[in-house]
Amino acid sequence: MTQNQIERHQLGQLIGANKRDHYYELHYSTGDIARLYILADGIFRYFLDPAKKFDENHSSFVDLSQFNNDYFEKSQPKATSDSLIIKSGNYQLIFQQKPAVMSIFDETLHRNRLVQLSPLELGNDQTTEILKQHKNEFYFGGGMQNGYFSHKGEIISIKRDKITGKGGVLTQVPFFWANSGFGELRNTESAGNYDFGKSNPDATILKHDTNMFDTFYLLGNSPKNILAKYYMLTGKPLMPPKYALGLGHVGNFLTTLWQPGEAKERNAVMFEDGNYYTRTNKPEDASGKGSLNGEEEYQFSARAMVDRYQKQHFKLSWIVPNYDVQEINEEAMASFSEYAAMHDVSVGLWSQNNTPKASPDTTFIQTDTTDPKVLKNDALILRNNLKRKRPLIFSNTGIAGSQNRTMLAFGDIGGNWENIPTQVAGFLGASLSGQPLVGSAVDGTAGGGNAQIAIRDFEWKAFTPILFNLDDQGKFSKTPFAYNSKMTQINRAYLKLREQLQTYLYTLIYRAQVGEPILRPLFLEFPHEQVNYTPQVGHEFMLGPNLLISPIVNGREDGNGNSRKDNLYLPNHRTMWVDLFDGKKYLGGRVYNKQSYPSWHLPVFVRGGAIFDLGERNYVLYPQGKSKMVTYDDNGYNDYSRNHVATQITSDLEASKLTITIDPTQGDFNTFQTESTTNLNIMCDGYPDGLTVKINDKEIPMQEYGTVDTFAHAKEGFFFNTNYSWMPEFDQYQEKKQTALQIKLAKRDITDSKIEITIRNFRYGNETLVHAITDSLLRSPKQPMVDPDKISSHSLTVVWPQLTDQVQIEVNDILHDGIDGNSFTFHELVPNTRYTLRLRYVAGNKVSEWSDPFGAITKPDPMNYAISDIRTTSSLASPKDHPIDYLTDLKLASEWETIDGVSEDKPLELTFTFNHLEHLSRMVWVPRKIDHQGDPVEVSVELSNDGVNFKPYGDHLTWKSDSKNKVVGLRNVDAKAIRLKVYKSSGPFVAAKEVIFFRDKK
Repeated sequence: MTQNQIERHQLGQLIGANKRDHYYELHYSTGDIARLYILADGIFRYFLDPAKKFDENHSSFVDLSQFNNDYFEKSQPKATSDSLIIKSGNYQLIFQQKPAVMSIFDETLHRNRLVQLSPLELGNDQTTEILKQHKNEFYFGGGMQNGYFSHKGEIISIKRDKITGKGGVLTQVPFFWANSGFGELRNTESAGNYDFGKSNPDATILKHDTNMFDTFYLLGNSPKNILAKYYMLTGKPLMPPKYALGLGHVGNFLTTLWQPGEAKERNAVMFEDGNYYTRTNKPEDASGKGSLNGEEEYQFSARAMVDRYQKQHFKLSWIVPNYDVQEINEEAMASFSEYAAMHDVSVGLWSQNNTPKASPDTTFIQTDTTDPKVLKNDALILRNNLKRKRPLIFSNTGIAGSQNRTMLAFGDIGGNWENIPTQVAGFLGASLSGQPLVGSAVDGTAGGGNAQIAIRDFEWKAFTPILFNLDDQGKFSKTPFAYNSKMTQINRAYLKLREQLQTYLYTLIYRAQVGEPILRPLFLEFPHEQVNYTPQVGHEFMLGPNLLISPIVNGREDGNGNSRKDNLYLPNHRTMWVDLFDGKKYLGGRVYNKQSYPSWHLPVFVRGGAIFDLGERNYVLYPQGKSKMVTYDDNGYNDYSRNHVATQITSDLEASKLTITIDPTQGDFNTFQTESTTNLNIMCDGYPDGLTVKINDKEIPMQEYGTVDTFAHAKEGFFFNTNYSWMPEFDQYQEKKQTALQIKLAKRDITDSKIEITIRNFRYGNETLVHAITDSLLRSPKQPMVDPDKISSHSLTVVWPQLTDQVQIEVNDILHDGIDGNSFTFHELVPNTRYTLRLRYVAGNKVSEWSDPFGAITKPDPMNYAISDIRTTSSLASPKDHPIDYLTDLKLASEWETIDGVSEDKPLELTFTFNHLEHLSRMVWVPRKIDHQGDPVEVSVELSNDGVNFKPYGDHLTWKSDSKNKVVGLRNVDAKAIRLKVYKSSGPFVAAKEVIFFRDKK
């Protein structure tokens, strides 16, 4: 028997079990002992400790104090000829004797929730659990996996690598769940990886680098239910103060240096003295330095930045003035905090990984740490400062349980389109992993300089829980007024809109406490459409139940210079979607293509039936069917769970009769005003001829007003407004306004007033919800086809004989609309996947019969042939944040660099060693994009068949210092190792995103 066989074994046959005081003890033939704890309805813990010490509280992120022994005592064990069955509530935990596998059976659903395929694999350094995977089972969780939220068919890492771009893992959360109704939380801080069917489509393989197997099984009938149980174990999400929802600015006003610049420089900033300046790292070039209160020069100070936001009419809510600088003058900080407070701006302190010396007026902390002890100390300091008001901690990373202590706020490199879809999916992944409070710096940190990317980034992030800029980390300024007046005006409009939606957002934060994510993938609201579980719709999201946001994710433009949007999916064919800005109505259940959006216009859609409270009981309704909304408010104190108010509004549109009910407000808090007016703005398509308003079942007379002015001065009444807008900042961008019935009710005691409004002859969206009519005179298309020369791994082009201006194409049962001409290219497809299509002609509201099905298979992903697990060595050392491992990790988001430079006499030697002899096709050097200081410009390549002896391959190569990938052809080359020598680079070091070696496809 080998040493490895001794160290690793499968769990042996179950040979005995005992019921102890608060757990079941299970004995196995391999000498292993495990404990089963029944903590609550649908929360079970299985704990196998090879050392048999069973420290029940060994984890720092699980809180077991709230669980009692009730569910355990009520459980009923039963032994059969081949199994031990433990019944708890409606669940049966079935422990088979041989092989020693466990399954959990749900008596209510009459099916298994979870089944182990084979016994646990136990080793000195790793444990493995293998679960049965079903075809329609999708998997979520694992922390913030940048670029991904749905993991079926993928392998994810449970670790933190600090890589903020695609493929990076920002938070280490050993928790996942499946849409079939179960989840697992591994009670370990060790790294792991979860294979959700990539190696074997019928199996989920869960590994962690520890010899202890301690896991919690969570069972629930909905994602909300599973997340709520996760919070029972790790803590409910932080309830932030209201100012945290406002615009924030993070900067370094202590060590940032400024040098004179010129207006023509893209990164130059004009200051109050009328001169232009750029940032510099060289003290000898500097003419100005940052400070808190103007101790150096006022225009470069934090005070000046607070003033600047005010002058530009951007309401700044919070600021961190010492980002990345630990040492700070407490007296100067106190003076700045006092000045900021006069402008209603909260001041926070940045801290790296220990508790900072916070002055008594510090209101929040931004930190790099996830250490629970440090965070607990931080919270205590803030609580002492704030008395009853809520403390706030931002962190740029996280672990399981972090949601209870911090909001996740980070900055990536910035300045490229790829960041937007990567962050959308990453935010959704964080939300589904139990961290609903997440945000990322607008336009990143060090990159930037592209105004279109910056504006589009600000727009969609205005609909996320945290909105902030992270400045002074690179060449370009990140303020919302860094570009021209047109861009500034657009950003200002989106900030105003965010302020209007604050009550909606705050309500969502309340609901997050019970397991409802703030940012939601489409399947949470529309669970019956399979496409909503897949990455195909991972570039768009719901903000709560009522708003769908589909960010602009690339620089493609139409002939007018507007952003072109394809692949815009609006779910559910029974749902009407309304463009938030222009009121245009769309039918759900289809993908819209060739949509055009000018710079000011973000694709945001209101779900039919939506109800918004714009604050102070000013409601906007988009009636469709039956809908309900509950809004929350409080005074910002810590005891919000017992001291808040909630108001329920319902809308019911049946045929042409609309009924709206506003229930009396429930609850109380010490500054709550019980007397309030009520305003309703009801979107509609025409004048309704009957309005009845009842308060506490008593009808009140309602006067109609004929003009905006007379209605504005009225205390009570209604007005049919054909020129309505509830977002006046956007009126400048469009002429056509929308139509709404506006109702105004006088001040009343809202805790004792039930308001019922009935409107007859009400119409809204009737024409939109009518489906197309098949016209027999419109012949079906003949011979549409996929162009065989235009098929790639991620796209294919369809061509057809043009008969009408418009066509519709069905792709794998999903309808695509907005297609004209005689050809169309579908992008963002999945490699090596069969796509079945049908096409029909469209003429007005009439359509032809469908064509016969046709289709194609996309080409395999070239990255399938990329070699992984390469051992890489360098003759030059690398900084800690850019290690040599990043050079071959197959993640384009990570960047490697050297500390020192190179010369002809002392070239850099990079040696890449494969696990075995590889038959190659090419090597690709991917330069970093942020700048070109570290690009190799003179290199040579050497080959080795044994990994020891090398010989030159061709002559020295000269590369340009630019953004293009550098390709070295290696066709028909067999090698065990390759050495790349760099004799000259474009700067004082050498850097790259990646070096990728491809196998020959044959």
